[in-house]
Amino acid sequence: MKFANIKELQMDASGIISRVEKGEDVIITKRGKPTAVIYPLTEDVIEDYMIQHSPTIRKKIEEGLKDVKEGRVIPIDELLKTRRLRKRAKV
Repeated sequence: MKFANIKELQMDASGIISRVEKGEDVIITKRGKPTAVIYPLTEDVIEDYMIQHSPTIRKKIEEGLKDVKEGRVIPIDELLKTRRLRKRAKV
């Protein structure tokens, strides 16, 4: 783990990103206080990160969980049956 201040980040952003790409976390400080963390983010992890940090996605998940808790759900086989019937009606 490396610490870098704002000035170092400005002067060597490419070098810092290279270290992150190699798997190292970098803590960015401002006036000696930790302000941000830059850490490796792979395609495997990006979805989890977005779910954890997106207020819109988190709100949708919470709404879905509330619906489940209150019994406002449709069993998957029923949903699929309804969709098949709709497709047939269109053809």
